[in-house]
Amino acid sequence: MKWSPAAVLGDLEQNGWPFDAHICVKTLYNYIAQNLFLHISNEDLLFKKGATKRASGKKRTVALNNRTGKSIDERPDEVNRRKEFGHWEIDSVVGRKGTKPILLTLVERKTRKSIYVLVKDKKQKEVIQALRRAQRRVKGDFTQVFKSITADNGTEFLDGEGLREAAKCDEVYYAHPFSSWERGSNENGNRMLRRWLPKGTDFSTIKPKALQQIEDWVNNYPRKIFDYKTANDMYAEAISCIKV
Repeated sequence: MKWSPAAVLGDLEQNGWPFDAHICVKTLYNYIAQNLFLHISNEDLLFKKGATKRASGKKRTVALNNRTGKSIDERPDEVNRRKEFGHWEIDSVVGRKGTKPILLTLVERKTRKSIYVLVKDKKQKEVIQALRRAQRRVKGDFTQVFKSITADNGTEFLDGEGLREAAKCDEVYYAHPFSSWERGSNENGNRMLRRWLPKGTDFSTIKPKALQQIEDWVNNYPRKIFDYKTANDMYAEAISCIKV
């Protein structure tokens, strides 16, 4: 299953406990730390509770080779505060060293809905084609589903005009160089993806059905930030509110 203990408890709260006794998240982690469960210890946890988050560093200027998009400094406040649906972060995840295929990952900032697309290499034209394939998978009024994209300054994303055309969105924003925390939804989503596809995986061996299963797992994972609703739950609510 690859769920955290907190996610398991959250799912039980959402869908009903099968027994009378309830425990809270803190108690559960304390029990695990005290080795009160057979064959379960802190060493078995994918991410250790209480691990410190990486501090955000000093912002850098926008890369000089970025000529076609806007800086994240120009991104509207309602997007920054995740108040409006339809604003996505985009990233590329590389496979085993010496192999060309990558995964294009898209995460909607408000709902954390993820879309994964296999790309044969990191060339701009291939990434743009992959974004078009992702566009065809989205249901609803696409002008409301994709309003903006926030990317890093990787060369595969520097054709801002091409990205805007492929996604049919209003704007592409670029984070400051070496500032991955500015795309936190992508960073967290990629960590979840790596539970199934660890570093060193040869992406050329991935079948579309297997990638779809991983995407479904990520989107159906109970999220503490949503009181253990899933990204799919939040996305469906957002779509239902779009006026046709």
